[in-house]
Amino acid sequence: MLEPWGTLPDGAVVASTVDAFGRVITLSAEGDLRVDGTSCGRVTDPGRYPLIDTVGDGFVLVDARCRTRPGAEPPRNGRILDGTGRVVTAFHAGDAVEALVAGSAGEIWTSYFDEASIRVGGAKRYHPGLIRWTAGGEPAWWAIDDPVRLSWMDCYVLNVGERRTWAVPYTEVPLVEVGREGIRSVRRSPLRRPRGVAVSGGDAVFLSVTGKHPGYSWHLEPASLTGGEVVPGPPVPLGLPDGSAPIRWVCRGNRMWLQAGRTWYALGL
Repeated sequence: MLEPWGTLPDGAVVASTVDAFGRVITLSAEGDLRVDGTSCGRVTDPGRYPLIDTVGDGFVLVDARCRTRPGAEPPRNGRILDGTGRVVTAFHAGDAVEALVAGSAGEIWTSYFDEASIRVGGAKRYHPGLIRWTAGGEPAWWAIDDPVRLSWMDCYVLNVGERRTWAVPYTEVPLVEVGREGIRSVRRSPLRRPRGVAVSGGDAVFLSVTGKHPGYSWHLEPASLTGGEVVPGPPVPLGLPDGSAPIRWVCRGNRMWLQAGRTWYALGL
């Protein structure tokens, strides 16, 4: 059942999330950083397509799009900030970042959509899919380098829990469980367009979309997780106020948060 969780402050909010500790994080167009509505710092340049989360006592800020010019230094579109918004370090996070989610221990996850590329040394790599970074902005694990080889043309779903991370990569759209050392399991799934998931033991609920723009229809799809597959039950309408569609969402373990209008709502298993 969806319940109101938090409200965005007045003004133009260009990035927002609910962090690993349940706090509503916002970044305004002017660069104002707020945690649960309290101003705590300012960013000089929020970026064109900013994504925000907290890391330790500070923040991680990624500009989702960047252009790498031949022969030039890769753009450092990822920034680790202290609690006042000052840049501690910057790193190249790659182009076409779909989601940014940081865990409670400070690990940073970035997932990518189908236009994605990233510079590694002097070479450009395409479709990285999913990367785990350290709290200092150093890559620690790459989905495309994992011994379990999957297609990562797009990462539809990202859920960062306390001990496990869950993802749904395109084109095969399985539910992939990732542990500290890499991919732990791959479950076949009939769900073709999931956008989020909450997981608790052998139970899950997916956020899914059907139809075509602008007539998208959003649903929640409860499912059971067997040893090798996802077994969905009957879908139910999402049920946001006024039938509105979610603007943003973030998934963490057995919980999912969705923003509609200026309110964040929580859904738990």
